[in-house]
Amino acid sequence: MKKLIIILGLIAAIIAVTLSTSRYSNYVMIPIAIAFISGMALVFLSKKEPSKTKPIQYIFLLVIMSLGLTIYKGVSKTIEVESTDQLNQQSEIDTDNPEKLLENRQIESKF
Repeated sequence: MKKLIIILGLIAAIIAVTLSTSRYSNYVMIPIAIAFISGMALVFLSKKEPSKTKPIQYIFLLVIMSLGLTIYKGVSKTIEVESTDQLNQQSEIDTDNPEKLLENRQIESKF
């Protein structure tokens, strides 16, 4: 039972780290939750019978890393939206007066 929880926790933690570094970072909370729950189960099982604590430490380390990467990607992601109103107005002006557009290009090319 304990080995099964260790394997499940480590696999979920590794999947969480790989998902948090990929473009599918929105789906990382499920493996993080599974790894955290298995880590907590291991802590309670190790209280009853003493054993090695290295797998528990690795699971929690990977969970913390994946949470940090997910938070970083969520905070640093910026949405760049340009004002389309100005572009639409400019295209309407250009289609209404093609002669002015040609005159402006000729003036710019002389310089």
